[in-house]
Amino acid sequence: MPSEDRTTIALEAIRPRTELFHSAVATTMEQIRSLLAGTGETPEDQSISLGNFARGHVDVERFSAFTRQSAKVEPSAEQPIRAAQRALDDLLQMGDSLFVLKLTEGAHLGVQVAKRLATIGNAFSAAHVVELAKRGQYREDQHALLLDGLAFADWSQAERALSPGLVIELEGADFVPAQVAPYLDAGMKIVFVVDGDAPAAALSRLVTPGVFIQQTPDESGLDAFTAWQGTAVAALLPQGSATFVHDPSAGETTYERFTTLELPKEVRKRAIGGISAVQQAEDLHLLQTLAVVPSPTGEAASDPAGKLSAWLLSQTNLAGDG
Repeated sequence: MPSEDRTTIALEAIRPRTELFHSAVATTMEQIRSLLAGTGETPEDQSISLGNFARGHVDVERFSAFTRQSAKVEPSAEQPIRAAQRALDDLLQMGDSLFVLKLTEGAHLGVQVAKRLATIGNAFSAAHVVELAKRGQYREDQHALLLDGLAFADWSQAERALSPGLVIELEGADFVPAQVAPYLDAGMKIVFVVDGDAPAAALSRLVTPGVFIQQTPDESGLDAFTAWQGTAVAALLPQGSATFVHDPSAGETTYERFTTLELPKEVRKRAIGGISAVQQAEDLHLLQTLAVVPSPTGEAASDPAGKLSAWLLSQTNLAGDG
């Protein structure tokens, strides 16, 4: 399947998140227009506009509360509020492209994700600027740089709950998903669309108790990923990669949460990008450790997941392979 089609499928998988984000930004835009025109809405109206998901997660007063009593602004506040309005409009004009990150070959995944999330963070910076301007606390020398991006580390929990998620297109040689671990919080969803030869089990390093993880070559199998209400990562990989699903709702123990585990036919015997054959084998060993079912004898070969151990042992020793 062409990469463009896989990206479309990946975007649909995060659609609930992007719609939530766009709804919040559009609502804030309308409130700014009302504020500049001298009218506004109540906080209750804002909550209804943001939708049921945002209730209890979004600080409506902070993000977009412009009441009738505070609708009029001082002339000195108009310029920064209009700057915030332009920043929000720029984000809306980007449409879905805001949520698709296309990495050039050799690009550092973690650095590029940080930059894109900082751009998305402008939505929250704009809200901060408006709030400062309303209160008469905006200072050009102190606050003008707010609209140059807001790093994910500076997002509040309420703002993280509005994260739209990302679709990341990249070459297999640059597929180092551990670099996105710092951003897996408060419902963040990331889908990797990987082209070319790729590490077979790289997503195993992101497995934690509350994060839904899916690695698959099947573009039609992301329904559970989309339905999961928490943080989730998926990767659409070439054939020959490990296939697995780690579903936090499937059980209390780690091995129970591996509802699917299918192994590649062979262990890679060559480096992919900067990832050595030994490192790739370690990722598969990690799957063994996480997914194997314990038994009284300490052996799990009788269980389908436990076949990984015997399979790894049957492979050629990789220590001397380049």
